[in-house]
Amino acid sequence: MSVLFDGVSVARGGRTVLHGIELEVGAGRIVGLLGPNGSGKSTLLRALFTGQRPLDGRVLIDGADVSQLAPRTLARTVSVMLQDAPSEFDLTVRETVLVGRSPHRPPFSRDTPEDQRIVDEALRTADVHDLGDRLVRSLSGGQRQRVMLARALAQSGEILVLDEPTNHLDIAHQLDLMRVVSGLGTTVIAALHDLNIAAAFCDDVAVLDAGRLVAFGAPDTVLTPELVDEVFHVTARIAIEVDTGARAMTFHPRQPVGD
Repeated sequence: MSVLFDGVSVARGGRTVLHGIELEVGAGRIVGLLGPNGSGKSTLLRALFTGQRPLDGRVLIDGADVSQLAPRTLARTVSVMLQDAPSEFDLTVRETVLVGRSPHRPPFSRDTPEDQRIVDEALRTADVHDLGDRLVRSLSGGQRQRVMLARALAQSGEILVLDEPTNHLDIAHQLDLMRVVSGLGTTVIAALHDLNIAAAFCDDVAVLDAGRLVAFGAPDTVLTPELVDEVFHVTARIAIEVDTGARAMTFHPRQPVGD
């Protein structure tokens, strides 16, 4: 399914925090949202998955305005993995992942064998199957992140929204998570901090700064040292790995003026 942010502006606390975002995500594409803290990445994602009408513009899924969709329909369409896993309630890992099946069954109904099969698959895919009986609040931050991925996978939406999915994960699990996501074949929009991970796994990247879209396109085209300097205020250098030919960026503090 495709997603179109059509001139989307969003205000919070009387202040406009997104300004006329025009961004189209094609069906099956993986798009990384990049930008410094406070640039509007999470706010743009929320404009998609909450269904709230923006201050201006529209968010469309295959041409349908999300603000006109029933909440259950939107929840069946858009799976969501947020930055932080809820840990204040006493649910086990398996119970938490089962919550992802809620949009697919009537209220207060029992889970079905198909629900259980989908949850089992999601737990295995996210590498948390052996944690099924543990309370979520007892887990490490990285383990909770993987549980939230499993819940989003169990939700089975044709669009997957990820808000800082690699938070708290060690390097191996960061790469595993992105490998899993890239193999799903669904439309993925992910807010990311790591530019090298975005370049390795995303078809396109959208760079936000102060609530405005400043660049969009293939990572190798968009993520230039000049753009990184302008948006992230660091010096970037590009290196090419000898064995694989892969492109990687290193980051360094800006040199003081006059040095």
